[in-house]
Amino acid sequence: MNVRQLRYLTAIHEYKSLSLAASSLGISQPALSKYLTELERELGTELFFRYKKKLLPTPAGSIYLKAAEEIISVKEQTYQTISEMKHGYRGTITVGVSPLRGTVSIAHSFPAFRRRYPDINLVLREGYTQELRNAVLDHKVDLALGTCLDLEEDGFRYISCHTEEPVLFVPSFHPLAKKAGPDLNKLKTVDLREFADTPFLLSSEGSTYRRLTDKLFADCGIHPTVVYESKNNLLLRHMAESGAGVVILGNSQIVESDSLVYFRIRPTQLISVAVITAQDVPLTDAVRYLTALTLSAEFSEKNYQYRSDPLAEEILKEFGLFPGQK
Repeated sequence: MNVRQLRYLTAIHEYKSLSLAASSLGISQPALSKYLTELERELGTELFFRYKKKLLPTPAGSIYLKAAEEIISVKEQTYQTISEMKHGYRGTITVGVSPLRGTVSIAHSFPAFRRRYPDINLVLREGYTQELRNAVLDHKVDLALGTCLDLEEDGFRYISCHTEEPVLFVPSFHPLAKKAGPDLNKLKTVDLREFADTPFLLSSEGSTYRRLTDKLFADCGIHPTVVYESKNNLLLRHMAESGAGVVILGNSQIVESDSLVYFRIRPTQLISVAVITAQDVPLTDAVRYLTALTLSAEFSEKNYQYRSDPLAEEILKEFGLFPGQK
């Protein structure tokens, strides 16, 4: 079942740019443009239109994209079922992960999980914050790895014992960059209002960092000039590094760079790093163990701050993974 070309369309929709979509797919921009042109000619209608340098779906494009996503989902479910039959799995846990942080976390947890539960199949579903939250509520994933602002949100069970601090990523040529200190472990603090006239790069609508950034702007009375938005935080960091603007991201994404400096933000609010499940779904032993492995790995992240949480600590202690537990 070949859905490669359907993924071309979903990538254009995700990145809103032919060049970025082509880069993510590992093909040339001319090849992707040719495919889109030929498909639109075949259908007799445009699937995307350009608005403020972004490619957005037309009404016909929205219909086509919905069908494409459903077909891709059918393929994934079909292959998953066949895999279970072939390998004799007695169950499946579907995990929602972000393309960067989530996949790395599961890669670290997988060997230990496989040793304890060799007959349970782990299936990864990649997505960004809003997509993963929707998948949790729709019971399309058993758990998701993500971030959140509010641990008491209706419909969700957030299992979290760590937070990360939002940090302002600033190009090193910015006039205020000279205020930054050299020690990445002791960042200087700035008032966000000092950057009111600076172009901003933003996480996409619905993401945790976009909700946080919008709140910070509102609290400071800032109406920023937004030059780019993306679901991909790694892309935003690279764009800040290239000098396109400043961006607010978690301090876990700080890297040594001659092109960037970093500031703590005043006012600020911590972001919770969490395992997310639906509130109405019981936690099975296997899900609890995978959760414990994920939480345990977070203790090695030097930029995370420990925050006591009864449920998280209960699950960690259940499997002997709480730090210092024998």
